[in-house]
Amino acid sequence: MNLVKRVDRLPKPTRASEAMQPLFEAISNSIHSTQDRFGEKVIKQGRIYVEVDIDRSKTDVTASVADNGVGLDEKNFEAFTTTDTDNKIAIGGKGVGRLLWLDCFEKIEVKSIYEKDGRLRQRSFGFRLSATQQIVNDDDEAVRSKSAETGMNVVFSGLRDNGYRHHFPGRPTYAFQHFMSHFLPTFIGGRSPVVSLSCGGETREFPDAIDDIIHRRETVESETDEYGKLKLTLMECDKTASSDLKGSHFVHFIAHDRTVHSQKIDGKLGLKYFGEAEDRVFHACVFGSFLDRNVNQERTRFTFEDATIDAIVNDVCMPHIEKFLADPMTKLRREQAKVVEEIVETYPSVKFGPIEELQKHVPSGELADDAIYGHLSRQRFRRDQRQAEKIKSVLLRLKGDGLDGESLDKAIRDASQEIEEAEQRSLAEYIVRRKVVLDFLGLLLEKVRNDTKDSAYQNESVLHTFICPMRVATVGRHKGQVEPTSHDLWVVDERLTFAQYFSSDVSFDELAKEFDSADRPDLAIFDHVHGLREADDSSKILLIEFKKPGRKQYASGENPQQQVERYIRTLQRGSQMDVRGRPIRFNENTVFYCYIVADCIGEMDDWTYSWGRTADGRGRIYQPNSGFKGTIELIGWDALLEDANARNKAFFDRAGLSAKSIFSSE
Repeated sequence: MNLVKRVDRLPKPTRASEAMQPLFEAISNSIHSTQDRFGEKVIKQGRIYVEVDIDRSKTDVTASVADNGVGLDEKNFEAFTTTDTDNKIAIGGKGVGRLLWLDCFEKIEVKSIYEKDGRLRQRSFGFRLSATQQIVNDDDEAVRSKSAETGMNVVFSGLRDNGYRHHFPGRPTYAFQHFMSHFLPTFIGGRSPVVSLSCGGETREFPDAIDDIIHRRETVESETDEYGKLKLTLMECDKTASSDLKGSHFVHFIAHDRTVHSQKIDGKLGLKYFGEAEDRVFHACVFGSFLDRNVNQERTRFTFEDATIDAIVNDVCMPHIEKFLADPMTKLRREQAKVVEEIVETYPSVKFGPIEELQKHVPSGELADDAIYGHLSRQRFRRDQRQAEKIKSVLLRLKGDGLDGESLDKAIRDASQEIEEAEQRSLAEYIVRRKVVLDFLGLLLEKVRNDTKDSAYQNESVLHTFICPMRVATVGRHKGQVEPTSHDLWVVDERLTFAQYFSSDVSFDELAKEFDSADRPDLAIFDHVHGLREADDSSKILLIEFKKPGRKQYASGENPQQQVERYIRTLQRGSQMDVRGRPIRFNENTVFYCYIVADCIGEMDDWTYSWGRTADGRGRIYQPNSGFKGTIELIGWDALLEDANARNKAFFDRAGLSAKSIFSSE
């Protein structure tokens, strides 16, 4: 085949661990070679020496790997010179490790002593990336030294500028860290030779160096339906184990004794460091035939989707990890419980059980309130779906034939039972919002009445509480257009709950100017009639005007009856536009329900003296004999607040909200 093109098609590194993969392949070969020679005695007799010479510029990088394994005997040499060999298929070898050498390094020199017919021979050659001749300067001769032993020595030099030079580590600490992380499963597996790594003037021997940073270790097995048997090695390590990684805690996925993927689990644990001195991190290694079968040819990635990695971590690993880290996780769960409790107090709709039950649906280490709310909301959504199916089943029974009185009663009871406490939390959340609005209104009334400086902040807050949009602006092609939005006009009348804001007796341009004014921002709500209607239906129009609480003096043109009637006539002429820039059309059957919210004192009392009185005697009402169909009702601010609280009292009592104001300092 065209070997140059084959090598060129190999995946190029995107991070340091991948850039070191060719060197790791050479070390892995040496590990396997020593294991072949010494078997169970490899721990005591196997030796590998790795030297790496690096610099920050990465222009003169060299590395060497020497071992006392079986060497390049006839079988291994034949495999070396054959691409895609199955020589190491049983241990995960795919026959492409030396192709990665060619992809990474410009120059490779190989020397090996091997045994043939009971005698030692030495084979040496250069290994180059070439379309026709990869083995150069090949030499094979007898070894005369009596102290010689089998083994292999490979020297690499010159990083290629194809991604390897850029991502290869330039500091010894990084080289040590990636080496330790990559071969961690081999070192803890109990069949590792002694590996001596020298870099930057420092030498470390493994696996002893690994033992220095592992403070506690435990191995467990988990039998799964989807992934078969998985073995986990759980380790409590010194924080230096993660000093050069982007994170603190990891689960390493191992295939054929090699780290293929390291999954950061900091977010799941919610821990930075733990232990008495806050200097410990967690690492775990996952082994299994499922992983061995599903690794790519280069042993750098798995062939399954990333979602499988997440599933194994969440479903298989996390229960064991939480048990292994019981002490720090218990402390963390207490902190999480406080956050969950605060969330469900504010958003009762996501409280479908006690705090302990809710925490089961939140990652063990999650402390971010928005993330916790998201997890609870998703679980609530799933519960609602199941709930809807149950109620649908009951309704189908109700629609069925032959349903007698007793069966009807049972079906209704069944449906009622399905409306569990969890499903009532949405209503509770809505009730809490209403309580906040009413308490806020009571607070504002007091402040506005006592305000002698016409505080813009207080008046602006009243606007925001009662009607939106708070600010008017030019939107789209229609000058002065505003988008319809929600409001809290149920305070005035429950019939206004779903009405849409559509217009004002003053143009939106003028309102915008007034609101931008530093002198009278309150004019955006007070002393102007605001129009609403139910959806796009013009058969029922709702008009509301607010007068500042405690006001006694008015201008001559502010008589509420005249002001409202004047605006109604403007609307009937069809000259007004809605928020979408369309003419507002009415007919002779349109009914106008008009509300004036003001304290009935001073001139307001004089103007409305001849109006009828409401049933409770606190408000006043006017019904014209001609001109328009409908009524104009005067509602006092105190009566408005008292009536709204009275209408909602039963809900507030049920929710335990009536005892005091939400804004109370007690």
